[in-house]
Amino acid sequence: MPIHRFAYTLLFVTVSLLPLTVLGQATCTGALTGRITGQDNGQPLPGASVYVRERQTGAITDTVGVFRISPLCPGTYTLTIEYIGYKTLTIPATVGADSLTTLATIRLVPDNHTLQEVVVTEHRSEAQKLLQVQAGLSGNALNATRGQSLGESLKTLPGLYSIQTGPSISKPVIHGLYSNRIITLNNGVRQEDQQWGTEHAPQIDPFLATRITVIKGAAGIRYGSDAIGGVILIEPAAMPTAIGLGGELNLVGATNGRQQTASGLIEQALGGPLKGLSWRVQGTLKKVGYARTPDYFLENSSYRETNYSAGLNYTRQNVGVDLFYSQFATRIGLFRGAQVGSLSDFYAAIARTEPLRQPGFSYALDRPYQDVQHDLFRLRAFVRSDRWGTLTATVARQQNVRQEYDLLSFSRSTDPELYLKLVTHTADLVWEHAPVPTKNGGRWTGSAGFSGITQGNVRRFLFLIPNFRNYGAGLFAIERYARGRWTVEGGLRYDYRWLRAYFRDEVTDRVTNQTRDWQNVMGSLGATVQLTPELALTGTFSTAWRAPNVSDLYSDGLHQSAVAYERGNPNLNPEYAYNTNLNVEYNRNRLRVDLGLYNNRINNYIYLKPDSVPIVRQRGAFPAYTYNQVLATFRGVDATIQYKLLPRLTLVSKTSLLFAYDHTNNDYLVYIPPNRTDNGLRYDFIGTDGSASRRVSGLYVSANVLYVARQNRAPAVSERQENGQLIFTGDFAPPPPAYTLVGAEAGMRWQVAGHPLSIILTGSNLLNRAYRDYLDRFRYFADEPGRNIMLKLRMPLGQRKS
Repeated sequence: MPIHRFAYTLLFVTVSLLPLTVLGQATCTGALTGRITGQDNGQPLPGASVYVRERQTGAITDTVGVFRISPLCPGTYTLTIEYIGYKTLTIPATVGADSLTTLATIRLVPDNHTLQEVVVTEHRSEAQKLLQVQAGLSGNALNATRGQSLGESLKTLPGLYSIQTGPSISKPVIHGLYSNRIITLNNGVRQEDQQWGTEHAPQIDPFLATRITVIKGAAGIRYGSDAIGGVILIEPAAMPTAIGLGGELNLVGATNGRQQTASGLIEQALGGPLKGLSWRVQGTLKKVGYARTPDYFLENSSYRETNYSAGLNYTRQNVGVDLFYSQFATRIGLFRGAQVGSLSDFYAAIARTEPLRQPGFSYALDRPYQDVQHDLFRLRAFVRSDRWGTLTATVARQQNVRQEYDLLSFSRSTDPELYLKLVTHTADLVWEHAPVPTKNGGRWTGSAGFSGITQGNVRRFLFLIPNFRNYGAGLFAIERYARGRWTVEGGLRYDYRWLRAYFRDEVTDRVTNQTRDWQNVMGSLGATVQLTPELALTGTFSTAWRAPNVSDLYSDGLHQSAVAYERGNPNLNPEYAYNTNLNVEYNRNRLRVDLGLYNNRINNYIYLKPDSVPIVRQRGAFPAYTYNQVLATFRGVDATIQYKLLPRLTLVSKTSLLFAYDHTNNDYLVYIPPNRTDNGLRYDFIGTDGSASRRVSGLYVSANVLYVARQNRAPAVSERQENGQLIFTGDFAPPPPAYTLVGAEAGMRWQVAGHPLSIILTGSNLLNRAYRDYLDRFRYFADEPGRNIMLKLRMPLGQRKS
């Protein structure tokens, strides 16, 4: 049976089973905390690993032996607790309807036997090693986003937005910053995929991840220059250790675009003489047709993905090696209504309320479109010592081939107009020293490391950016001291970047080059204090910098998929950011509040400024943009409030306020996310009182209302006649009006042949409202997609846990 028929059949069955009069955004609000000590002496065990088997997540105890795991849905979980020198303990733990569940003190029994082999598995997230403001998706919250792009998935988090190019391209935005100011780590490797383009979505398959963590704010000390806005960590599940074969199947169907998505994996841990060896194979197929606004289809907005990956891991005693390969391949159609042929056509298209061409639905994908393939190979090895700590080495090679096809071919019909091939090699060496206790009961932990990168870019056909070579190297050290209620962290990093761009004269065929280099030192300091058991306060101050990349400096041409003419500025200087964050977390009984305030001052902030007059070329008329540099500030508030109105009814409110300003010109900046608030209710039908059916569990229904304000803090848009030509200033059109969207979600687990089938049904823009989003580059020409219902099915197989 075809995927879409199977998905639609299950959609009908699910709707029939569930009286879903009100749907919404699912949010798990529970948290689990406890204290771990030794049974022999009653002393706390800092650094003990606590792993939640059902959620494939966990935590590490602090200096007083306390751990905290969140978010968790109500239910019973299996905890595995490990600590060197003590016997591994597996216990059940029940998270109730209250926000915080505290376990009685857990006492581990000393292991007095000498083991032939000791395998220690590190379950904590990479981000848990840093004292910075974070948000993330895991468990059911991540499952609810399956089938969406990375940018769309992260929009559910406060302070996270996406800049779009039509319905098929979505790029993550953190506190108003995006592209080269955000570092994405794909399975431990810095993703390099021509990320400078606003319409270049990350070439990452979100089905790879069991946890996506966002570090909000400058994080350059650990991850290198460019992390002015933050870091996104895509983390897959740990390789299997339980001997046996397992797997997972995901199916997603959607009404808008008639999306068909299938993703699956198979994995195995081997035994006998091959004990310690495990492997995993994963793949995803996605097909989406024309998106539909409330009133018309968006012609040529279809896209396709074919992704796969494979991993091989060998861990024995205190050493291990890990191989990983992935390929992401996509073809993305670009809305034809954004293609214009003259200045008069350009202005008419902006003034028009609807596109001229309004075809019916189709899966057809023709010019203009993007064709992108990203290959990543990674080799990682580690050695661990109780005395010296852990040393990890990672080397990786990436190849990104981007081809962009215009509406009309400039040469042979089979050739793209833009061809860019980027090859990147990275190397990282990180040492995490063993914890060092102090006489006063404190504890030192930390890490130091080296990172290096080399890149080469080759272009063909029309010019947008030149060929270039790029080298970089960095050294860092981070140290953390924890005692009692206080934890303090500081870090330093030095980075060097070198860039050489090559230019060929089209007339003389002579090749020239321009070379630039930069270097800088960054620092960070942060502290957190647990004022009371319910109230924690965290503050950080960090600096970061970013050297201008080749597109900032030397762009000069038509960017096909952006439908824009872009000009670089060779006189640009590096950006320098000074970032301050303050976060307050309160959790007691039925109320949980997470409040974050931030201020990011960026000297020499680089951005694409809309020019007043569009560029006219043989192909047509295009919006023109030039890279500009100013002193800018980004400040705002992220607030999340969860309150249990009733034991099974929870109110969830998420608000993001952002204020950005250009101090050089005493004006506002373009393409800054508007303020928004998302408020919803969630009702859990089945609690943890033992009344749940054996076949059906975790049944919930929720509804939410998203309000996005009009972006009034944008440069004023005006127009005038000059020599018979219409001239715009500030932008090509004013920001669109505010809008309100109603969303919905329902889910449950259903035991099928002994396997827990997760069923999640989501709805967006349920009232089918017509609106335009300020961060969409195609907002000049068309509305956003209308109502969309998605059905998501997930079933773990064999050894793999749900």
